[in-house]
Amino acid sequence: MEGLLGSFTSRLVEKARRADSRIVLAFDPTGELRSLERARDLLSQLSDRVAGIKLGLPSLLVYGGEGLRRLMEGLEGPFICDLKMADIGYVNRLVAGEIFELGFDAVIAHAFVGIREGLEEVVGLARERGRGVLAVCAMSHRGAEEYLNPRCLEMMEASRSAGVDGFILPATFPELLREARRRYPEALILSPGVGAQGPPPGSALRAGADFEIVGRALLSSPSPRERAEEMRREMGGWTGGSWQRR
Repeated sequence: MEGLLGSFTSRLVEKARRADSRIVLAFDPTGELRSLERARDLLSQLSDRVAGIKLGLPSLLVYGGEGLRRLMEGLEGPFICDLKMADIGYVNRLVAGEIFELGFDAVIAHAFVGIREGLEEVVGLARERGRGVLAVCAMSHRGAEEYLNPRCLEMMEASRSAGVDGFILPATFPELLREARRRYPEALILSPGVGAQGPPPGSALRAGADFEIVGRALLSSPSPRERAEEMRREMGGWTGGSWQRR
């Protein structure tokens, strides 16, 4: 897996090995976590128990750009910015440039915008900066079955040809994970929807994902660090578990 993909993938895999974890934390601030200090304290507790940290639009709106820079400063990533970019390539490139300036290691963009004047702009900039791009090809909620998910296989093919590092594919639709792994054995696959949306820890890994994105199941726990350790064991860490490691 590491040999064919970019430096972001290498950084993510290396951190996962050190943390012995397949968890990517999805951090969205609510309640007392709207305080930057409390958020930093929580991320400090969890950073050595997870492979990476995903921050999205809620974090950007709550803390602002400079707040995000402060939030990440001194903490171990890699950090993934999840704005699910879906504009024309020119705008997406501008947005991605600002994201990378803040210190993020990778961005998440929608695949449905297409390659030409779409994903190619973001991928090109990421390669120039040594960063990564993950393409959303399906989503975890039921409404995604109406329009997005039926085109998943086409979007995976297009985004892979555009040069993305990998895919965002939902744990709630394991058949998509299995097919993605069959078609693209070297691609990076991150899977949201574990825990709060039903699938248990480790289920997406067994279906073919490399990492499971976990948010509410950790953030709502009275002891997030202990829960992260429990989930890490349930998933089998980096080298354990019942699914076939590549």
